Amino acid sequence: TPGSNWFQALKEFPMTREPQTRKVDRSAARVFWNRAQQCAGMMVEALDRRHWEAAGVNAVHAAISANDAVLVALRGVKPSSANHKDAVRVLLSQLKEEDEGKAAKRLGVIVAKKSRVEYDEKRFTEKEAREIVLDAQRFLEWAKSRLPKALREGA
Repeated sequence: TPGSNWFQALKEFPMTREPQTRKVDRSAARVFWNRAQQCAGMMVEALDRRHWEAAGVNAVHAAISANDAVLVALRGVKPSSANHKDAVRVLLSQLKEEDEGKAAKRLGVIVAKKSRVEYDEKRFTEKEAREIVLDAQRFLEWAKSRLPKALREGA
């Protein structure tokens, strides 16, 4: 519906074309989820050490890997485009429930900061680091809730 989170996210990341994906065996979701967890751990450690750029970079990669884990586990696909904004479009095209719109919007906010934290000549600030880490933590919580129980619990 026009007021829903999914619809709002779709407006922010319009699908002018079908996003590129590639098929991936669903068992590979564990690799992506483990990668997300590793990046999330380093993100928190970097934040504790006041390494703002490292916290930001790891937040971005934790969210991207968590998105890949969800898409691979539930649909057997992952984004294949070099444009990380397409990860948001793939999420929206593959999962169309209300909470996915909110999650896609959050992923979009995180991915939009990728160039800033990785390539900008200006230092990433503490405020920016804390914001992106919080967004990444919330995105990972959502991703974990969507993953099969055995994958979430590491069985």
